Amino acid sequence: MKLWIKKLFVATVAALTLGVYVPSIDLEVNADVDNKDIEESKEALDSSRIVHTPVEPESYSREIVTSKEELTEQAIERTLEKIGPRTIKPIERDVFEEVLPQIETVMDAIVDKYDPDQSFRLSLIEHKTPGYGEKIFDVYDETDEKIVAKFHVRRDNKPLDGYFFNFHYHLEDDNFDHHYPIAEVCYGKNTPPKWMS
Repeated sequence: MKLWIKKLFVATVAALTLGVYVPSIDLEVNADVDNKDIEESKEALDSSRIVHTPVEPESYSREIVTSKEELTEQAIERTLEKIGPRTIKPIERDVFEEVLPQIETVMDAIVDKYDPDQSFRLSLIEHKTPGYGEKIFDVYDETDEKIVAKFHVRRDNKPLDGYFFNFHYHLEDDNFDHHYPIAEVCYGKNTPPKWMS
């Protein structure tokens, strides 16, 4: 009973004194400080001029040529991020020998199909889905403003065989219904950790 009364008293005092004490606010903290240096630097900025250098067409065309490679590198990075360092340890060799080369091939085919003139209108939409979600990334067409491909990895538990990672992708041609296989990697009989862990 005593503890209950103490708690009630503390709560009552806190409620009654709420807003009674307001600390003083010092509005003129640096009023007597000399602002000469600040004014001089402001004048120097006003008198300076900005020079724009035109972008050379050669450097722009080089960027377009490497766009397929950059997109493929981003896809590989997103895939490795999705798998995570703990999950990749037992399956590292299989991922680097089977999954990543297939993703490169599929990304090259998607770029050739949806961006044949290499105008770099495709980009990746990253899905950070830790846990058990299967989304890795989507390939987005900037010009048509639509998703053209979705890359997923699903964990399958096959009785007596263990856990498998099923890497696959979907295309917008069939309204993302069909699973196009990339690779299937055996993890083992132990339960794999969550994605991105």
